[in-house]
Amino acid sequence: SSCIAALVSSTGSVPRAMAADGAGGTAGPAASQAVRALLVLNGKGLDTRGETEESKAYFRSSARLADYDAHIRRAAEELGVSVQHVQTNDLEECIARLQSAQEDAIVINPAGFMKEQELVDCIASLKKPVIEVHYGNFFAKGAVSLVTAACSGLIVGAKLDSYSLGMRAALAALDPSYHEFDHPPSQL
Repeated sequence: SSCIAALVSSTGSVPRAMAADGAGGTAGPAASQAVRALLVLNGKGLDTRGETEESKAYFRSSARLADYDAHIRRAAEELGVSVQHVQTNDLEECIARLQSAQEDAIVINPAGFMKEQELVDCIASLKKPVIEVHYGNFFAKGAVSLVTAACSGLIVGAKLDSYSLGMRAALAALDPSYHEFDHPPSQL
């Protein structure tokens, strides 16, 4: 199975295995709070995005997985969170990673797993915010993601910013005030 895992850090870079806190020893209220952790999971096919002319034409993008990773790392540093970025082409591995997630919230681009009922069921069983993101607007292509119904939110068509917006949305969903106007009250 093809899997990439990268933790990001504002303090340096150790390939595919580092902590990211973005806190940088800052004094004040943020320093006394625990650093939030996010899982950003990319599904089937993201490892070859932007690699072929066919991929570039279909997704209207030359962005490669390394570009996604760099954007996610920058966003984590700006938000002051730790992040683990994982890409997998194996559905069972994807589900196992979600089920074992210790992170506070999840941002997922299911990609080639958009129509997998097993993934939908897994996400529906999680007791934490899960934000679905997509580089492009798949609705404009007539596509549907079954995963959307199980997620807390959906961001599409904002290119790589879909990830940073998804990360922001995931963090916002962790704040108790996020659910202030929910009716009936949220169970998260």
